[in-house]
Amino acid sequence: MPPVEQVFDYRFPNVDMPIVTMSRRLADLAANHGWTVETWDEDCLGEASGVLLRLASGRIILLMELRHAIEHHGGRGPTAYIEGFELATHGVAVLLTEILRTLALTEHDTSWIAPAESQQFALDFIKYPRALPPPPSVGPPDSYMHTINPRDEDFEIECYGELDRDRYPLRWIRKYGDSRLETCSYAHANWRDMMPEGPISTISEINAVPGFAAHDISASEFEAVWHAALGFK
Repeated sequence: MPPVEQVFDYRFPNVDMPIVTMSRRLADLAANHGWTVETWDEDCLGEASGVLLRLASGRIILLMELRHAIEHHGGRGPTAYIEGFELATHGVAVLLTEILRTLALTEHDTSWIAPAESQQFALDFIKYPRALPPPPSVGPPDSYMHTINPRDEDFEIECYGELDRDRYPLRWIRKYGDSRLETCSYAHANWRDMMPEGPISTISEINAVPGFAAHDISASEFEAVWHAALGFK
């Protein structure tokens, strides 16, 4: 098994990207290898635990496991993240082989592997980082709302929003037909895909659309749903 060193207080210089998710729990892997598991609160994702490892090649990976994903979404183990430049340069196959060999695992011990196309995504991200627009300039929280949407298995059936004075969303929660809750904010790396675009329609405008219903809620009501979505009791 190739040598591996646990490191601490390291930050990826650009962006970390997922390579593979294990089907074995982080605690078991740590016990087998003698690692010290660290815990922290991951922005908008709740309680996280993980280890940073320097591989024999010198590359550093983060094995991160999210409590909410394990307890509520069928997660089975940690995901290995690596610096985007490494993915852009070497591709998934090379990195996957090194990670699995280092952990003494095989592909049978995984539940997800990044597609080969991830290399091109990493290349584009690194090559054109300045082409992506920054998050919009928003003000402090001013109001909170809850909407009920027409039932559809593929789309959210309810939404909860925290809005500024101009009705731009600051935080957003989607509830799906299977009771799954999904949070997003501008703190998410993929906020461009997750956050609603532009200002949110007023309560009266939403209620004027057949099949939709909306009403104001309090900050405490929103926070209760937000914390539930993150897995806090």
